[in-house]
Amino acid sequence: MNKFQIIKSAKEVLKIESKAINDLAKSLDKNFFKAIKSIENLKGKLIVSGVGKSGNIASKIAASFTSTGIPAVFLNPVDASHGDMGIVRAEDILIVLSNSGESHELSDLLDFAKRQSVKIISICSNKKSLLAKNSDINLILPSHKEADKLSTIPTTSTTMTLALGDALCCCLLNLREFDKKAFKALHPGGKIGKKLKTLSEIMDTDLPLIKQNSSILDAVLEMTKKKYGCAVIIDSQKKIKGIITDGDLRRAIKKLDMADKATRIMSQKPITASEELLISSAIALMNKNSITSLLITRKSIPIGIVNLKNCLENE
Repeated sequence: MNKFQIIKSAKEVLKIESKAINDLAKSLDKNFFKAIKSIENLKGKLIVSGVGKSGNIASKIAASFTSTGIPAVFLNPVDASHGDMGIVRAEDILIVLSNSGESHELSDLLDFAKRQSVKIISICSNKKSLLAKNSDINLILPSHKEADKLSTIPTTSTTMTLALGDALCCCLLNLREFDKKAFKALHPGGKIGKKLKTLSEIMDTDLPLIKQNSSILDAVLEMTKKKYGCAVIIDSQKKIKGIITDGDLRRAIKKLDMADKATRIMSQKPITASEELLISSAIALMNKNSITSLLITRKSIPIGIVNLKNCLENE
């Protein structure tokens, strides 16, 4: 095959699979709703199972649910038949993946789950299959063909199953009080954890503060001491009155008397942020306003400060 034929072949695979995803979206019905409500009211854990390639997809689906706060595990049905059935409890929900719905390895697990009154959700292509007949809720994949030239290798079917698992997970996120803070608690490490860091985690609480009756010289000394290129003026209630930056000093240098009050050259409305603001958002805010330091406040009282360099190092 030449380059043109290879690219054409790849495009055909993607066309087949994308069509299948669109067909899947159109096929969603009351059974999908029932599955969502069942998982929303889950008292135990999700057990996701499948054989072969379906097992690989089942493992990923379980991991997605776990990472968003719904306890889920992958159970290999073969291992279940050899002792691992012990993790299945009546309060659990079992999601079983099988394109044909006839995988004989599933029979022991299905039989045990039925005897334990465990709710079973199936994802398969055959509503008359053994799996579908033994399930409480059936999510049936629409008619499709596998994307390989033999129409045999699990490709389109596994893509649809994975997408359906994502749809279940994301819909449940929308129903639950699960925000970025909760997500971060489950992802403290790696790039995701860093992207979800907030200013509260890196802010410096040793602020360059001066009182409103301070002089410009006091402001310069405080700016030099704290090295943030600014001095924050506060009133008797410790609320922000204004801010002086090194830029303000440079612009006013010719007409300055160092004994003058700092309030003479201050900016009255400094850019501030909440301690819960994501570091990535803080960087965007500083770039938008052409500033290198950002005040963190709580009810107009300064509680911290960050600079652009520190934010970039922690992004």
